[in-house]
Formats: sequence, C-alpha cells, structure tokens
Amino acid sequence: MRGWLRWAGAGVWLAVAACQPEARAAETEADAAVPVRVQPAAVVERAAQVRASGVVQARTTVDVAFQVGGRVVAVGPDEGDEVRAGELLAQLDPTEYALGVQQASAAAERASTERARYEPLLGPGSVAANDYERMVSAARQTAAAAGLARKHLSDTRLAAPISGIVARRAVEPGATVAPGAPVFTLVDLDPVRVRVGVPEAEVGTIAVGEAATVTVPALAGRSFAGRVRLVGVAADPATRTYTVEVEVPNPERALRAGMVAEAAVSRQGTARVVTVPLQAVVRDADDATRVYLLDPQQGRVHARRVQVGDVHGAEVEVVDGLRGGEPVVVAGQHRVREGSRVAVEPGAGGGR
Repeated sequence: MRGWLRWAGAGVWLAVAACQPEARAAETEADAAVPVRVQPAAVVERAAQVRASGVVQARTTVDVAFQVGGRVVAVGPDEGDEVRAGELLAQLDPTEYALGVQQASAAAERASTERARYEPLLGPGSVAANDYERMVSAARQTAAAAGLARKHLSDTRLAAPISGIVARRAVEPGATVAPGAPVFTLVDLDPVRVRVGVPEAEVGTIAVGEAATVTVPALAGRSFAGRVRLVGVAADPATRTYTVEVEVPNPERALRAGMVAEAAVSRQGTARVVTVPLQAVVRDADDATRVYLLDPQQGRVHARRVQVGDVHGAEVEVVDGLRGGEPVVVAGQHRVREGSRVAVEPGAGGGR
C-alpha cells in the first residue's frame, strides 16, 4: 500500500512539474513587449475660434394658404418635392367664382353704360348733378366688384410664392378648405442659417463676415464652411447668450431644418492648440476617446482619456487631456492595453 502511495505522489509531482514551463511560457508571452511608435503631442498656433451649439434653420419658411375657400380639385407637389416660384401647388373648383365674375362684369357694364348715356345731358341741365354723381359712383363700385370677382377667380389657383422644398402638405383632392388655412409649408434650404448662442464674454470678439465651420453630428460629423451674417445685440433672458447666425451654402440640401449643429467661429488673434495624429485616438469600452502615453522609465504605456476637437488633415485637436509634449503612441496602440510593456521602434519620438 505504501509503495502505491509513493508511486501516485511521484505522478502528481511530475504532472505539476510538466505544467510549470507552460504557465511560465504563457506568462512570458502575455508580458512580451509590443512594438509601437511614439510621437510627442504637438503644440501649434492656430486662428482663435469660438465654439457654440445651435440649430439649422431654413433661410425662408412660408406657410401657403388659399385666400378663398372651396373644394380642392387638384394638388401638385408632394412633401419633399422641389418647387419653383410661381409653380401651381393646388387648384379649387372655379365654377362658382367664374359665375361671380360674369355677374359682376355684367353689373359693371350696365352701370358704365348708364353713366355714359346721361353724361351729355349734364351740361344742358337735363339731369341733376346729384343723380349723375350717383351714376358715376355706381359705375366705380360695380367696376371694383368686377375686379374683386376676377381676383377671387384667380385665387382658386394656389401658386408657390418662393422657390424651395415642400416641407408640409396638408391638403388632398376633394377636401374643402377655408380661406387662410395653411395647406403647404415651403422652405428655402440654400443657403441655410445656423443659429447658435455665444456667451457674453466671447460675443465681442465675433464680427459679421468672419469664417465659420459648422459640424452636424447627424451627418457623421460632416463639416460645412460658412460665414457669420448676424451678431445679436440683446442677450437671451434665460440663457444670457447672444445669437450669432452663420449662413452656410447648401446646394446638395444635405443640411435640413431642425438639425443640431456645432459651429466654430473664427475670431481675432490666435490660440495655442495641442494636436496628435488622428490614428492615435482610440475608443474605450465606454465609447470615450483616449490615447496611450509612454512611461519611458518603466517601458510601459498608460491610457488617458481626452476630449478631441476639429480635424485638420491627418491631425486632430485635443481640447482637454494633454498639455503638449507627452509621448503618445501613434502606431501599435490597438495592440496594447493599460500597463502593457512596449518596445519603441528605433527612430520614433519620445524614445526610452
């Protein structure tokens, strides 16, 4: 029995001894130095900017309504369609208004004929002056009524007052509409206007005509160039900010009314900006942006969260998190993690 126990113990010892090299090998492999390239965070002088959030607005928004009521017999464009000024939007049944024109025209013609017949009798005194004046007045009134009837007939055709896009259509053939009830909303989206709120401390540095860059998150952060067209003179009582309006060309109609936008407006002077290569910025599990910094003494890297700003070519601004000069991993950063041991490639900045 004791011999069997000695044999079993020896077997366990051999098994443990056999596993130790494998564990040491795995540990060594996990701590193997990852080759990386390192570059100091750059500090550059760029034109100073004021950043503010706002909303995209149409240059012009028009609610279009019939000036007369009636039954709709035809409707033209639908929502999203582009229209030109003067293009027919909808048509009312003109029958009643056409008959009104005939009636008013006949009355005007009758009154005009009567006035013309009695006019020669005014001189000899065959007709009283007061009676003749009443005839003249009646002719004028009936002529005006005929003109109004013709206008009402013309108003059965609803035409676009501006060129733009149909943002809303609230009428269908067969519907009965009342005068003055909006049935179409047209918007002019080229150019658009981005209205942002600028703090009191910075509004004085912005002038009309200054260049601005507008970024829209809904369009994957796409940027658009524009210029300041208005600087407010009265603060909003609730936010204590001043309205600044940036006009942005929009020939492709990519920008739409109501989109949230970020505007970077140029101002006088320059500002110190920290930049890193765009590829140096990675996202963590919380979707926050970060970079890896080299610790030259330990030969390891450590993650640091940063807030990024505008992209300039292959470089991105770091608004918060770096002061400039820190050794940032610019290649191999996707293969490292917090505390990883690294081997800086020869010739890379921020060496060991």
